[in-house]
Amino acid sequence: MSIHAIFLTVNLFLKHLTAAVSLGLTFIVLLQSRRRPVNWLFSLFMLTLVLWNGGSFLLHFTETGLQGAGLWQGMALLGLVTMPMALYLLALALGDFPPGMFRTTSVAAGLGGMAWTWIGVFTGDYVAQIHIQPSLSLLYKPNIESPLFVGTLIYGFILLALSIGAIGWSVVRDRRTTGRISTERVLLVVGGGLVVVGGAFNAFPALGTLPLDSLLMAGSGLVFARLILKQQLFDPLRVAHEQLQEQTRQLQEANQQLQEADRLKSEFLANMSHELRTPLNSIIGFAKVILNEIDGPITEDQRTDLTAIYTGGQHLLSLVTDILALSKIGAGKMPLKREWVDFQDLSLGVMPSIMPLVEGKPIELREEIAGNLPPIFVDRLRIRQVILNLLSNAAKFTDRGSITLRAELRTENLDGITCALPYLLCTVEDTGIGIAKEDIPIVFEEFRQLDSSDTRRADGTGLGLSLSRKLIELHGGCMWLKSKVGEGSAFFFALPIEPMPASSEPYPS
Repeated sequence: MSIHAIFLTVNLFLKHLTAAVSLGLTFIVLLQSRRRPVNWLFSLFMLTLVLWNGGSFLLHFTETGLQGAGLWQGMALLGLVTMPMALYLLALALGDFPPGMFRTTSVAAGLGGMAWTWIGVFTGDYVAQIHIQPSLSLLYKPNIESPLFVGTLIYGFILLALSIGAIGWSVVRDRRTTGRISTERVLLVVGGGLVVVGGAFNAFPALGTLPLDSLLMAGSGLVFARLILKQQLFDPLRVAHEQLQEQTRQLQEANQQLQEADRLKSEFLANMSHELRTPLNSIIGFAKVILNEIDGPITEDQRTDLTAIYTGGQHLLSLVTDILALSKIGAGKMPLKREWVDFQDLSLGVMPSIMPLVEGKPIELREEIAGNLPPIFVDRLRIRQVILNLLSNAAKFTDRGSITLRAELRTENLDGITCALPYLLCTVEDTGIGIAKEDIPIVFEEFRQLDSSDTRRADGTGLGLSLSRKLIELHGGCMWLKSKVGEGSAFFFALPIEPMPASSEPYPS
């Protein structure tokens, strides 16, 4: 067997093997659930290998004189002239080349050049003659006088150079950022280099009888296949890690946006609340002056209207004050004027203050304050505000029975409560309508009311309980509730008992 026959056999085997492997790898990649752009680009590159190797393989089996060989010739050339563009796009994707004007312009120019080369393929203006040697190898004679052929050489050279440049850029970038070159980048360089060298062999007709181009093309296909399949099939943990990193990044961005939105909301509420308090105090003050007839007597109709203005102003001022307090707590700017106080002194007079709310109802008001309670280090006004909020809320939703204010010392946690021990436990218990079990989690949410219908039995904004809980937590305590529909509710809050310095007076005046 002659050396030419051996070369021909090896050449045909490699072309057949490359075409078969390329088609198989293309199907494997396209069957993956993650249809990323790199999958399609890899499949396009493999398709160019199939066209080139398959067309040139079948061209060997046409009859002597190449009668009817135009189809296989066109098929081979179509794969060969499309290969530089496919390689460049794949190099951009695998090399993580950043988007920009250069990338957009070069890809657009490359697509235009590829369209130009296709004209030569379909008009048959590339190859002047193809001779079958006695060894059945093919000898190409290009039409070097054709502008299409010259343009194709320029297009191919530029695209291959850009591909090497994109691959080299990714290698240099990794070297600068990590101090090393990853195996994937090395394989990317090897695969691109094999394509460039293999394509160059086809520009030299004298080398047409050698199987070097087929060998190099087959090698490049296997290298790129290794890169893609490792990422798609053999490295699922890496893929999952990349997905997790992307999701984490998105969550962090969303969290930052939410924090910024919450900050802007708090600032807006604080500013608006502060601006509203001044005119509201003026309205309330002037209404009170007129009601007291300081400026002269008023009629009963005027008194009725002014009383409505005064009452509405007080309600609105209370709302604005609550909003301002919530916004300050949210911004971490709520000052606490803490002092050592006795709970009995702190709660003195809170029960009589809710008597107007239960007037005409068969309700008994009870106080069960344990004796000898240790002093607590709290903001007197804020804790008193919490107790009044809870008592007022109980009065709104209780028609008969009792409302009880209870205080005691706890040295152990019961019923799954995990507050810091020891603590002073304060309870406001009523025999009102109660709260359904499914509604308990939303009771302490801002601007939430369990009965939001137009016919609800009590007015309110849904801020009292939320503000109360945050004020208790600001003191290092905790608040919770127990309730049953038709039997009533019990709201609890715990305030930690802190050791009092020896030099401090218990209850300074």
